[in-house]
Amino acid sequence: MLVCVTLVAGAGWVFTKSALIEFPPHIFLAIRFSLAAFILAFLCWPALKQITKIQFYRAFGTGMLLGLTLLLWIVALDQSDSIGEGAFIVSLTVVFVPLIGRLFFGDQLTISLLLALLPAISGLALLSLQVTEDQSFSFSFERSHVYFVLSTIGFALHVILTSRYGQKIPAMPLATVQLAAIGSVAFISAIMTESWPAEIHAISWFWLLCSAVIATSLRFALQTKALIHLNPSHATMIFMLEPVWVAMLGALFLTERMSENQMLGCVLIFSALIVYRAPAFLTFWRRKSEVV
Repeated sequence: MLVCVTLVAGAGWVFTKSALIEFPPHIFLAIRFSLAAFILAFLCWPALKQITKIQFYRAFGTGMLLGLTLLLWIVALDQSDSIGEGAFIVSLTVVFVPLIGRLFFGDQLTISLLLALLPAISGLALLSLQVTEDQSFSFSFERSHVYFVLSTIGFALHVILTSRYGQKIPAMPLATVQLAAIGSVAFISAIMTESWPAEIHAISWFWLLCSAVIATSLRFALQTKALIHLNPSHATMIFMLEPVWVAMLGALFLTERMSENQMLGCVLIFSALIVYRAPAFLTFWRRKSEVV
């Protein structure tokens, strides 16, 4: 089920990129997440009514942080020529979480994390490597790359704060309130910075509905149900599939192609994730061997 979640999440990048051809980024976010919040609220209304004011404020506050992060992410996605490249950058969230935890909360760093930093940084550097006509090399970080990196930091901070302040909040109500907060933040930003386009064709509304219903509401519902039966470490390993799906779907449906240095950069980033999760992999296989 969680593998299906990663596939749905990967498809969400394609849905969003397709919808952004006509929708302004923040207007798209506002409609997508407001609609998704409404659907989840309908599905978990009895549980949603049971949360306390403090739980609501904590869920809404962390949702606002996620909303601000998504404002950066959606602009990066709109400007990017490769959603696969962006997905691999964002996948570094799992590496940024302990780094930010160390910076703000004094969390302990592991050897596997320190070892993972080298391929992670090398991968980011390769994504910005440019080869000129005279075969010389230069580093030029695109604006979309900067926004993706900043959004990755925001995603990591959101994970940390949600894990600290949202542990005792039921998963579905927590997701519903956070989605509503994202919609609110995007709505305010859209009013301040964007105007409604002159014309939006039916196909763009179709992609928006796919993003809201499939890539957001269905994803959160499946993800919540799957995580009940999974160890968090094992779940994290499965989530590593998402950038792979995004790259494959981007190539299949958006005809995106990566250069050699971009592909190598993505491979190094994926290697960093594997190095960081190596202890969890070893523990998983050791337990499997003991069972057998």
